[in-house]
Amino acid sequence: MSDQPTLYDLFDTNSLQNCERLLQNGEVPTANQLADILEANATNPPLWFIALIAKSLRGELKRKPGRRRESFLSQCQFAAATHEYQTWLSWLSRREKTLGLRGWPILHGKDWWCGPPHERAAKIAIQRWQLCISWKSFLNKISSEK
Repeated sequence: MSDQPTLYDLFDTNSLQNCERLLQNGEVPTANQLADILEANATNPPLWFIALIAKSLRGELKRKPGRRRESFLSQCQFAAATHEYQTWLSWLSRREKTLGLRGWPILHGKDWWCGPPHERAAKIAIQRWQLCISWKSFLNKISSEK
């Protein structure tokens, strides 16, 4: 058997190697994550993992205060959604002036087809890029970055 770890070992949420890698990057696992990892590796957990669980049970395992840094992937998703928002906003603004925003009957019941053009463009971009953020927060974040 090879000593090389597989991708499953490195990135699975219940993998000890993934837990160790996250700890080295400064990320502290939650109690639920530790419980899942312990259940998956209950036959022979290493000593460092047992010490980590003991720290967690004693309340000594603390996260750094403040918000967690955004991952590179989420930053890229937000940048792409921002670009797409600008495209949709210009199209919806032109459409509002020429044809109006009533749209096709199939769109009338859709949540993202309600409101003024900037709101609609934000909702469309959020949905297409699967961001976990409200349209108001999305617009606030865009305006704060300018």
